[in-house]
Amino acid sequence: MISAALSHKNRRHKARRITAIPLIALLALAGCTKGPEEASGAIELGRSIRALIAERRAGDPAPLQINRAFLQQFPQPHLEIIVENSDLTGYLGLVLARRDDLPGEITTWSAADNSALAFRNGMLIATRGLAGNLISASVPVQNGIAGPARGGQRRYHLRSGNNQEQVVTLACEITDLGSQRLEIYERLYSTRHLQEHCEGRAETGRKTVVLNDYWVDSQNQKVWKSRQWAGPEIGYLRIRDLSN
Repeated sequence: MISAALSHKNRRHKARRITAIPLIALLALAGCTKGPEEASGAIELGRSIRALIAERRAGDPAPLQINRAFLQQFPQPHLEIIVENSDLTGYLGLVLARRDDLPGEITTWSAADNSALAFRNGMLIATRGLAGNLISASVPVQNGIAGPARGGQRRYHLRSGNNQEQVVTLACEITDLGSQRLEIYERLYSTRHLQEHCEGRAETGRKTVVLNDYWVDSQNQKVWKSRQWAGPEIGYLRIRDLSN
């Protein structure tokens, strides 16, 4: 389970209030390896949030506030993940960055229980433990360019009922929605908002329409924020990079 999944009600405040901790399962991404020191550092944000919530429950009625000063206590990069259709939030730390024979860098992010998501240049390519797991996804990336580098075909391999696999093939177009000043917990970033509109059909013949959004840093080509589809069962994930 994500170590600190919780209700997320107020998205506009600089300091977020945490009032509950419903948990959601995300199993470890197969094939990832990490040493004990690396894993421990990556999950410390989630553990600390859970510990602070426990303290509040024990006697302090004031809600926990997450702000930039709090995040600066954790040197490891972390992601904030919100499951949009259930309004649950969790925190995952970076445990692995690597390259393979395809363009782009793969990053794997894990929580205290080894739950994990994987990205290529900031684009979601795998989940584990979610309803209808995203087994893998082909994404249009180029080296040195964060987010979608072009339009064209995308293919999602998804886990369906009875442990079966279904493939969803989509045709995508990218729209540059222009520059946008983005704030994440009191820190401002100059970004470009890219939107990916995809349409196609699953093997079952069901029509699928997907709208992914990416806020890419104008200088260092990093995706600071995104909203990405993880499959028809889980829906969209809202993702923010909390790196200091």
